Amino acid sequence: MTKEDETRPFSEVERASARGELPAGTLAGEYILEGFIARGGCGVVYAARHARSGRPAAVKVLSEAVAHSRRVVERFAREIEALRLISHPNIVEIYEVGELNNYQPFYVMERLEGQTLDALIRAETRLAPREALDLFEPICAALGAAHAAGIIHRDVKASNIFICSGKPRTVKLLDFGIAKLMGPEEGSTWLTTAGRMPGTPSIMAPEQILGGPIDARVDVYALGVLLHRMLVGRLPFHTHDMDEMVRKHLEEPPMPPSLRVPLPLELDAVVLRCMEKRRERRFGSVEELVRALREAIGEPASGTRGGPDPTQPAVGVYLEVRTRGGSDDLDDALAADIGQVLDMAESQLERAGFILASTTGNEV
Repeated sequence: MTKEDETRPFSEVERASARGELPAGTLAGEYILEGFIARGGCGVVYAARHARSGRPAAVKVLSEAVAHSRRVVERFAREIEALRLISHPNIVEIYEVGELNNYQPFYVMERLEGQTLDALIRAETRLAPREALDLFEPICAALGAAHAAGIIHRDVKASNIFICSGKPRTVKLLDFGIAKLMGPEEGSTWLTTAGRMPGTPSIMAPEQILGGPIDARVDVYALGVLLHRMLVGRLPFHTHDMDEMVRKHLEEPPMPPSLRVPLPLELDAVVLRCMEKRRERRFGSVEELVRALREAIGEPASGTRGGPDPTQPAVGVYLEVRTRGGSDDLDDALAADIGQVLDMAESQLERAGFILASTTGNEV
């Protein structure tokens, strides 16, 4: 290599290659890649346009680094198959499927502009019941179409739901990568074979965690978790310890949403029925769930347990834990004691109907 080679600027092709991305101009079937959009667990998504019509699209390409994994390739193929089996306005549309020159599989889908439901909740903290219903209903419609086609999503969460910009607002259910496709004989009983089930532990139904037979009601359970987060602003079970998260989903009943925020008691019943440990006690279908949610939101509240009427004065509580003598020199044991006191205080305040505004190392 000459000195001139060492000092010349990298081309866009070289920079993309160094990042493990395909450069702009790469041809994927009849679509030309324009640039990088996002990277997921096993694929990279690019903006693209049809070579002749100019129709905008998004192209998902299986990452070269994982293309040797049979499990990953099967998941990618499963996602494609699931999406091609369902035609619904709230599920992303597939335009084309193929392989690049180096045999990397890809599929072309409609390009979406907007944000995920996860981003919306983070920005707004929590959603009003009516807004939650407006977003929740099309999600359930998409799942209803999937279930009718013999497909269980198994990973219904806020980051897998996309809210398209524009009027009217369109909602899309994404990521069928771990969906379960069932044959006709399985579809009649809604059961899949036993075995360890993939998914996101913070939203998984007990039977999914245990790896037993599952049916469409695992999606109903996940919808209950999602509805709780939309209405309250947080998951029903909050812990960074994965084993503890699993234990809570298996054994611990979720706290009614109205104990955390001011909500009608009717909404408690909907969320808690979705999240029943025994699936036979849950809603039997997403359609039944939507009807119950509409009724809960449409009826006058029979009382709230989550706090004062919004037209009445509110009260705030400030709690600070201090050491005797005001010393800032804390050893590990004392810091742990303070943390335990704060956890107990937070739990008691939430049960009394207070909403946590902020917390620091020694304040709530």
